[in-house]
Amino acid sequence: MTCLEAQSKIIAYIDYSLDKDDRKEFLNHINRCADCKEELNIYYTMIEGMRQMDNNLPLSVDLTKQLDNRIYRELKSSRQRKDFFRSSILIVMIGVLGFAILAYVNFLNILHMDEQNRMKENQGEYYFSEFFDERLFVPSEETKVISINLDESVQQDSFYDKVKQHNMLKK
Repeated sequence: MTCLEAQSKIIAYIDYSLDKDDRKEFLNHINRCADCKEELNIYYTMIEGMRQMDNNLPLSVDLTKQLDNRIYRELKSSRQRKDFFRSSILIVMIGVLGFAILAYVNFLNILHMDEQNRMKENQGEYYFSEFFDERLFVPSEETKVISINLDESVQQDSFYDKVKQHNMLKK
């Protein structure tokens, strides 16, 4: 915004008739330009003083301080809205990212379970221990138990002796 544009919007600002975007741009210019701020201060002092006199109110002592407070509040409000908007966008982005990660992990779990189920189907019914538990591990009446008794009087060859015998047979 140029100084000429800012000066043309001074009265609209004082009367609260600037729209949001123009007010923001106007206030940013006023903060940077000392000449325009002085011009605003002159108009504000004159117009507000006349309003107070017309309404038979006591004249405020420091209209410049009132103007500075108004500018500060409006700039702060604008920054707060901007910060709120940024933080809202950030929260939404984090939520979307979290949802995407959760969906990806669920997808991997589904693929893993599907792969495990296909492997079990390919191995057939013999894969499942429930099928064999009763037949293999619970002896029935028909099962014959063979007991092997080792006679301790017979000399057992040591491991090294057996290796030597094996090597001799290879030759």
